[in-house]
Amino acid sequence: MESEKNFAPKPEKPPVLFHASRNQDIDVFEPRAEKTRDENEGPQVFGTPSRAMASIFLVESDDSWVESGAMDGVPYIVISDEERYKNLDTGGVIYSLPNDTFENDPEKGLRELEWTSSEPVVPSEKEFVSSALEDMVEQGVKVFFVDKETWEEIKNAPDGGESMVKSLKPYTG
Repeated sequence: MESEKNFAPKPEKPPVLFHASRNQDIDVFEPRAEKTRDENEGPQVFGTPSRAMASIFLVESDDSWVESGAMDGVPYIVISDEERYKNLDTGGVIYSLPNDTFENDPEKGLRELEWTSSEPVVPSEKEFVSSALEDMVEQGVKVFFVDKETWEEIKNAPDGGESMVKSLKPYTG
């Protein structure tokens, strides 16, 4: 018998998806394999239906010092090195992408907030952003700067740090 998760409704395909990049001159997004969610996926173009979630990806980072996601549908980012983040924040572009070749796997990555295409995608619009941090705050992303000790506690918490993140005070600018 199939498990109940197979009966969960798939999210409705959003009318537009967003992709953030520091590169302001992209004419076509080619599928890439640099950031796959598992070894069987192959090259993908990533997009999100959340303009706010897209803004999180304007600064190049990795999970050694930045963690992001969504709680109760609200995007958040936890940053363990405020100075490093602000130095890397040079803005970029939020691209709008057509949805026609994108699919969603609710068991992977950011779930309903992450869609992928294995085909090249031509953006339909682009919005210039001067600061990722300012844009995230404007878009309603909960931004948390934490010290190294708090970062380690979050990373080692049994619930993935969710209860700790919920207790933090967000940055407001």
